[in-house]
Amino acid sequence: MPKDLRSFIARLEREAPDEVVRVRKPISSRYEISALLTHLERRKRFPLLIFEDVDEGKAPVVINVQGSRKLMGYALDCPPENLAPRFLERQVRPIRPVEVPEGPVQEVVEAGDAVDLTRLPMLTHYAVNAAPYLTASIIAARDPDTGVQNTAYIRMMLAGKRELRVFMAIGRHTWTLHNKLERRDQPLPIAVIIGVHPAFSLGSQAFTPADEDEYAVIGGVMGEPLRLVDAKTVPLKVPADAELIIEGLMLPHVRREEGPFGEFTGYAVERDLRQVVEVTAVTRRRGFYFQDVHAGYTEHRLMGAVPREAALLRAVRQTVPTVKSVCMPVSGNCRFHAYISIAKRTPAQAKNAICAAIASDMLLKHVIVVDEDIDVFDEEAVLWAVANRFQAGRDLVVIEGAQGSELDPSAGPFGVNDKMGLDATKPLSGFAQVLSVPEEVMSRIRVEDFLPGR
Repeated sequence: MPKDLRSFIARLEREAPDEVVRVRKPISSRYEISALLTHLERRKRFPLLIFEDVDEGKAPVVINVQGSRKLMGYALDCPPENLAPRFLERQVRPIRPVEVPEGPVQEVVEAGDAVDLTRLPMLTHYAVNAAPYLTASIIAARDPDTGVQNTAYIRMMLAGKRELRVFMAIGRHTWTLHNKLERRDQPLPIAVIIGVHPAFSLGSQAFTPADEDEYAVIGGVMGEPLRLVDAKTVPLKVPADAELIIEGLMLPHVRREEGPFGEFTGYAVERDLRQVVEVTAVTRRRGFYFQDVHAGYTEHRLMGAVPREAALLRAVRQTVPTVKSVCMPVSGNCRFHAYISIAKRTPAQAKNAICAAIASDMLLKHVIVVDEDIDVFDEEAVLWAVANRFQAGRDLVVIEGAQGSELDPSAGPFGVNDKMGLDATKPLSGFAQVLSVPEEVMSRIRVEDFLPGR
């Protein structure tokens, strides 16, 4: 059975039923689902949620598919702390997709005037949002010269029955492809993929060169070839086992108002003139699931962490081969902060790791390097290392006026910001000894023997 969203849900319900919640009570896509997610977020609860009765009979909404590292561990078949190494191991072993004549994603086809996007249960997440949005939308597009297909998560605003408006980061792959065709006065054919296995989602965010087929990378991350079918109205291949595909043309020389929208930072991005998609068809499974990402909260941040951590691990290893682990924590939006543990062998290795990390990821603002005895996934332990092993006069690295994220609310024009690295590692010798109980005693004394039920 191919890996798809349904097989992932079925596996969780079979192996980890506490990680899945089916909500049968009627609920609205306008603010109400977001309100419930906000309550759960405040309680630090992140189960995969299936809302079965949305907007009086629209499709069921699935959310929080990547709401925790534990869930992503199920997606990549590894412990949560091994996500970045496992992702990197699979990413570098792409598996070519296979073409099939038909697939469940085209069980229902609506084209031309039959298309009505308002029938989809698109969520309005916040009062600031200008309209309902697609947030779990993965855009597939093809380079017109090389034929290589690219995938990227891109938010899309509902603007009419057949119109979507798009926010794309300047200079990224999809923006570059649209720009290339726009200079030729041609539209960019796209397919918007919604409802996929989380390994597909992670693979679609891999840091890859522009000439690498991302469907093959996705197959590598999934551990099996991706099944593809021909789209109905655009010259693209689309995943046969997705829940929903929206086909369309990103128009040249057309800009209309998009936004405001609540982004991963927890702040709104203001209204601006952005690209427009004219929808040509919607294909879907019968009884399809509509997948959403809760914008601005943990899943929205965390889903991009693993591909970034994998890229960071690979980049820093080239400079400091003794890197043990990396973590891009939720507290830094899984983009702006990185914690890196190393087995320190020379006095300057931590600073080299800081420089390599900042150079490898434009969005990084703050990097903390710690010793291998510190668990980078335990934020309290990382800050303990800063408190006890860091001195600003000798261990601080500051880079002023570097390129950062244009979505950073504290950045200057065009996302220019200052970056900082903290060397929170011990000197190689002559440092205070960490307190510890003898290991023989630790293994012999069990809490259950002295405090039953605790």
